[in-house]
Amino acid sequence: MIFSALTFRAFNVLFPDEDAARAWFERARWLKTIRRWECTACHRQLSVTAGTPMHRTHLPLLTWAQAIYLIVASSKGISAVKLSEMLGVSYETAWHLGHRIRAMMAEQNTLLSGIDETYAGAPPRKRVKPEREDDGHDPPSPNPKGRGNKRPLLLIAAERGGDVVAKVIPTHDTAAVAEALDSVQPAYKHLCAERTHLNHSQREYVRTDTATGHRIHVNRIESFSGFLGRAVVGVFHFVSPKHLGRYAGEAAFRWNRKADACLEHMALLVRNGVGRTLPYGFLKEAA
Repeated sequence: MIFSALTFRAFNVLFPDEDAARAWFERARWLKTIRRWECTACHRQLSVTAGTPMHRTHLPLLTWAQAIYLIVASSKGISAVKLSEMLGVSYETAWHLGHRIRAMMAEQNTLLSGIDETYAGAPPRKRVKPEREDDGHDPPSPNPKGRGNKRPLLLIAAERGGDVVAKVIPTHDTAAVAEALDSVQPAYKHLCAERTHLNHSQREYVRTDTATGHRIHVNRIESFSGFLGRAVVGVFHFVSPKHLGRYAGEAAFRWNRKADACLEHMALLVRNGVGRTLPYGFLKEAA
């Protein structure tokens, strides 16, 4: 992963105090140098945090800038425990802060091709096979059949050589996949009836499309799946299914901008946050 041109020392020079942080947020959001903004409809003056996940925040904007920098500059993210230690805030504040920054990372991609699904979290623990009893009957199966994996399903779609998007889906049936794809790209609403399949169980990992000559595979998607899995297992250790979408969105944001500069990521987050709010009460209800 490449996050260039903003060292820790350079960050401190750019954000020496609260006034400098506020000025940077204003430039990042409005791309102008004027000091006051007002709604053209009601003529009320707007704050730089209004209508964003930072709305009505009690934290200094310098703390917000520090948190955004730490999360964006890390290769796979930062846990709430570590973020609270580095910023000197409570765990609850760091947890809410991290999720609000992830909400600013959420995005929608355009034309995509290549679909796969992956299970989130660490692999299930191996169960010890029960010893055979001399009763003339086979021992019970250590893993119940027909129930599948109860962990959440994550649908990952990728443009060939381009961006990746990940969405949590309730099941892997056709209707759920079609609905998830339609929310990403409406042109794909009939894709489930037209897509090409690869049968990994038969050791088929690549196929040539006879109509286009394209080589069809899911290598890029599986690479992203591994990247997300390392973040979940190595950094966060546990991800609630109700919050998985935001963690997946954070990973996709990093993956799609591997070569961009860190400061560009930070400014993009500020602009992406417009129109998105994530109150603490709502977040706790979803926990």
